[in-house]
Amino acid sequence: MFSPAATRTKIHSLLQQLRSYPFLRQKENAERCAMLLETIDEQHAVYSQLCYSQGYFIQHFQDILNKKALEEDDVFSLLEDLLILVREKTLRTGTPQANDAELAGLAHVFTSKNWTKDDGTLFSETFFYKIPLSLIHAISDDLHGRLTQSTYPTQ
Repeated sequence: MFSPAATRTKIHSLLQQLRSYPFLRQKENAERCAMLLETIDEQHAVYSQLCYSQGYFIQHFQDILNKKALEEDDVFSLLEDLLILVREKTLRTGTPQANDAELAGLAHVFTSKNWTKDDGTLFSETFFYKIPLSLIHAISDDLHGRLTQSTYPTQ
């Protein structure tokens, strides 16, 4: 998903917009977005392989990529999309594998007043509950499949 040349070209364009437009109210968030986009660009193969379970946020991210011009009102929702991707990737690989931008993004969620575990927003429900639970289900399903195959070999 993140590896095709067309997608990476759009990511580069979005990076330029984030760092050249005067998003006065969203300047800090625009820079956070830019740092996370650089990480996704650098690790595009890893993100393509590991980040796919949160369709709403991925679709919204693709919609933002397809816009000709980013507006200031897009910055916060873009940040949420990117943070969801980082959350899924770091839960799958472990935070020791995370770079500084990913760790800073996660820390921002945990320390910011924008989100709390129980604020009822789609972002918080997904970040704090749905992604961790989906990974637990995936691990459980994988384990169940392996145990079933080893217990009942196919003939």
